[in-house]
Amino acid sequence: MKNNNDTFKEYIAPVVVLVCICLVITAALALTYGVANPIIVKNAKANADAARQQLITDADSFKEYNGKLHVQEAGKVYATEAYKATNGTGVVVTVNTSSFGGALTMMVGIDKSGKITGVKVTDHSDTPGVGTKNWDSENMDSRYDGISKLNSTNVKDGQIKYVSGASVTGAAIHKGVYCALAQYKDMGGAK
Repeated sequence: MKNNNDTFKEYIAPVVVLVCICLVITAALALTYGVANPIIVKNAKANADAARQQLITDADSFKEYNGKLHVQEAGKVYATEAYKATNGTGVVVTVNTSSFGGALTMMVGIDKSGKITGVKVTDHSDTPGVGTKNWDSENMDSRYDGISKLNSTNVKDGQIKYVSGASVTGAAIHKGVYCALAQYKDMGGAK
């Protein structure tokens, strides 16, 4: 027959030890998050600012647009943020779009005359070497720069040359650029 001391050692003590371990690990994770999160946020902002500066090179700084953001297709293609250059030289719109590998995030620079200055994919889950062919420098730069209007959301309408074998990603980028141009128009331009 077991006494109370044996029951405590066999059943209760291990549970108490595991609870204590969980509390210590949770506290350590919370402390790590508290220290690391401000650094992560600061680095993400610096990277986003650098990307915006690459897209609108004449901009002195950027101010976030606080108006309504354009939704092309609910849950699939929509603007997440827009920044205007404080000196009026352009706008950078960040768009999320649904691609082959899932969500694709991109920034589109549009100058004060409404022409695209560049497209930069900032996050994706597409297949390296296949879908990513759509934004390597020789493909992306020559397709959208200088365009102020897309005829449709369909990349296969003939206006833009898309990468064969990676048309799902190309279509996602095309829809994202279309959404960014619509956001620019909704904002009243770079003024």
